[in-house]
Amino acid sequence: MNVQALKICVTLLEGVLYPTDQDVVEVISKVSSLFSLNEAEKENLRKHLISVFGIFSEGYKILDGKEGYSPWIKAARGQINLSFWKRYEAFMQHKMARDTLNKLDNLTDDILDRIGNPAVSGNWDKRGLVVGQVQSGKTGNYIGLINKAADTGYKLIIVLAGMHDSLRSQTQIRIDEGFLGYNTQRSLQYSSHYFLGVSKFNPTDPITGNIKELPVHALTSGHINGDFNQTKIQGSTNLRGSDPIVAVVKKNSSILKNLILWLAKWGTKNADGKLLIQNLPILIIDDEADNASINVSKERVSAINGYIRALLSLFEQSAYVGYTATPFANVFIPLKDAQNSKGLDVSIKDFAFSVGDDLFPKDFIINIPAPSNYIGPCQLFGLEDGLVNQEIDPRPLPLIRNVIDFDDADTVFVPDKHKKHSPLPKALPDSLKRAIKCFLLAVTARRTRGQINTHNSMLVHVSRFIRWQDHISVLVDEELKFYQRQVDQRTGSLLSELRELWISEFEPTSQTILAISNTYQDPSITQISWSEIEANLHAAIMPIEVRAVHGDKNIAGLHYHNISPLDYFVAEQTGTYLNIIAVGGDKLSRGLTLEGLSISYYLRASKMYDTLMQMGRWFGYRPGYSDLCRVFTTGELIRWYRHITIASEEMRAEFDYMYHLRRTPKEYGLKVRTHPGVLKITAANKFRYHTTMLLSYSGSLAQTYEFDISEKKVKNNIDITSNLIKSLGKTSPILNKENRSQLFFWRGLNNFRVITTFLRNYLINPTVMDVRKICDYIEAQASKENLTNWNILLVNNSTAAADRKYVFPGLSESVGLTDRTNQSDKEGIYQVSKANITDQRHEMVDFDDEQISSALSATITDFEFDLQSKSEEEKTKAKQPTQPSRPRIRQQRKSREGLLIIYPMNPDPYHIDLETEKKGVRKTIASLPIIGIALSFPELVHDEKIEYAVNEQFQNEYDYPEEFDQNNEDESTDS
Repeated sequence: MNVQALKICVTLLEGVLYPTDQDVVEVISKVSSLFSLNEAEKENLRKHLISVFGIFSEGYKILDGKEGYSPWIKAARGQINLSFWKRYEAFMQHKMARDTLNKLDNLTDDILDRIGNPAVSGNWDKRGLVVGQVQSGKTGNYIGLINKAADTGYKLIIVLAGMHDSLRSQTQIRIDEGFLGYNTQRSLQYSSHYFLGVSKFNPTDPITGNIKELPVHALTSGHINGDFNQTKIQGSTNLRGSDPIVAVVKKNSSILKNLILWLAKWGTKNADGKLLIQNLPILIIDDEADNASINVSKERVSAINGYIRALLSLFEQSAYVGYTATPFANVFIPLKDAQNSKGLDVSIKDFAFSVGDDLFPKDFIINIPAPSNYIGPCQLFGLEDGLVNQEIDPRPLPLIRNVIDFDDADTVFVPDKHKKHSPLPKALPDSLKRAIKCFLLAVTARRTRGQINTHNSMLVHVSRFIRWQDHISVLVDEELKFYQRQVDQRTGSLLSELRELWISEFEPTSQTILAISNTYQDPSITQISWSEIEANLHAAIMPIEVRAVHGDKNIAGLHYHNISPLDYFVAEQTGTYLNIIAVGGDKLSRGLTLEGLSISYYLRASKMYDTLMQMGRWFGYRPGYSDLCRVFTTGELIRWYRHITIASEEMRAEFDYMYHLRRTPKEYGLKVRTHPGVLKITAANKFRYHTTMLLSYSGSLAQTYEFDISEKKVKNNIDITSNLIKSLGKTSPILNKENRSQLFFWRGLNNFRVITTFLRNYLINPTVMDVRKICDYIEAQASKENLTNWNILLVNNSTAAADRKYVFPGLSESVGLTDRTNQSDKEGIYQVSKANITDQRHEMVDFDDEQISSALSATITDFEFDLQSKSEEEKTKAKQPTQPSRPRIRQQRKSREGLLIIYPMNPDPYHIDLETEKKGVRKTIASLPIIGIALSFPELVHDEKIEYAVNEQFQNEYDYPEEFDQNNEDESTDS
């Protein structure tokens, strides 16, 4: 694509408020004559511009601290020349959708308002957290903040960039491009000889017409070994100078200690004898803020956590902004006050530094929804809807492929809990061979679509041990070379195998994605014929190479020697592009971006939600090639990722609800800490502050979505349901028109023990619903005269056919069974599609029309409040809700009343077709109806929370291998 033509088109379209397809065509027509564009180039340009200007982001939401904040940036804009920001904005115009860039402008203003005006003297300390999705553009987001912070007077900016050299280097290179404007691999001091990135958009002096340079200096470089080192810093680097200074450092004890010592030279001792740097505001950006920054020791302050806090305490004025996609550990940081922090010091050589408060985001938490072109867990695994009676096809993108040969004991490639010295596999499994062939086709198809000057990556992530990664790299390299020889010499069966794979695997998937209009659109995707693939095959696949990506820097003792870093930036500077199959472990699982990632082969077992989510390198943006992407993984991991989707969205929904209630980060933290879903959210070491924790079901909906369908358990649950129904007697009238089709509803009075008896006898996996803890919670509330009265609904599907009804003893009519699609491929497991069995209307079955009206009114108020942060175009598209939101429903529930909903479900449900991800055929999985349940709890402001033992919870019930979430401070974490 002609970059200059693209820049001019973007500039012209910036003058159009809402560009249409016709506007795009007219602009291209004007520009094409300047560059003599051919029809293919004009079409590529058209598709790109339509994509960019058609992408929209939902408005972000902010929880502010109790003390509030004093807005200042809007008033200061008239006096400040935002030169850094303006050139970054110009640099990003052809990379980022206009709506997304506009929201970034607003977001960075809102963050600056909350971290404080650097021109204000005195003592201040601000802490905040920005939450986005995995691989959704957080780096570009905080680089925007860095630019604007430099404009407004922050002279020292430190970016804490992960645990590994590779990630630190990648982050530094992004900051070189997006903020510094020169290549730090050549010089740490500002140098116009090495300009790149934003420097191409330097402003022009309005008086002289000369290009105005924006000097910034670096304490670190983009080299793989370019982390902070005092001996490498030029003597002219002066913190008190007029130019901003930036450092990108690993979260490493030695590095942080040396940085603190170097900075301390600019400090003076205060009355307590502690060093303090005055009148020099520091901004610390903590990338992946939930990783390594968290204090995991209950006896002392963890090393890295303590050094970050000491670094902040060294400055009279400091601001800390964490960025993460998995904020669960951050909101679990204890809310210690300053008094509790006094006396905690870090000693480095002969100096003592105050540790200060922990890193809880006391001043603000911001939740940023991903833009519409983002491919995340919702797009890959589907998302529960629950608004309607019948199921809606979730239509996830059909990109997941089940690695079936992993489950076979005779053919298992990498055992689930293998050790470092376990016997190594002798050959690749068929599934990995298929994945490699898919990568060959994906690279070729991208080339066929004109995506030639671009990187291509494949991820192979099956073990955390370097010995295994080294051996698997050898096997993958042998397989790749075998394929390349066949293509080069036109021998063997590969060509016919690729043809069959293209026609059976890729063509139908592209057709399916092109047909999706409601959840994902990409106009640059086009259908490609096999003949076009064949013509480009040789040129596309011959440059592909295998690289082992691990912490070992020495090839001695390794069998595979291609361990050079994934330096996409250096390749681009030489006019080349990487085509890589990356074999690795922990290095590939946190923060490191694999450019042009299309095929992922992932077998790592972990049940910690934050660990799994961060390992999802396949989430992100795939313009023009999303239909070519594939994720090869096991059925178990597919199920766990579906759990993640629900749990993460629950946390985001909780955030939105707290936002509507105008609550603070502290109140959100307290709410999340007692949320039942947290039991499966993060690793046990993140909870070491306490041996026990508190649990609350206030304002929540607990529901079953996965069932062990062994005959014994299915029959047990039918029997206890029958016994419950027989004990209930005459049904009660329903007082609202939403649920008139429901026939079996009972109001309860002082019947909580009937409910707890039923629950204690109900058989369900505690990872799905912990009925014993629910019973403990109900009994604790009943002692305070809450949750004493339980209403019960036995759901009747009024549209069920005669042969899909069940007769419960004690009822005069048969009950229509509920249909819920099964998306499990595992024998003996029934997993409901979208992890949701409920219908939103059923949660209101015990309400009268006035309660429903009040819940809807509150929901509309929330909707109108959200509109304030939307663009004018979004406001015109937004539709006022016609149903109450679930949180507002539960808010209407009386404190004494709970609701038990029982779903007798068809034992021959539809099954998800694993190839198409669409609803397939019915299959019989049980001889009796499967009983699902849901419990709707009212919002109890001062509920009686129950205690549970953290270690026992994780070790006995969830069997979480903590080793997967441990991080050493050196580079050999995988060995």
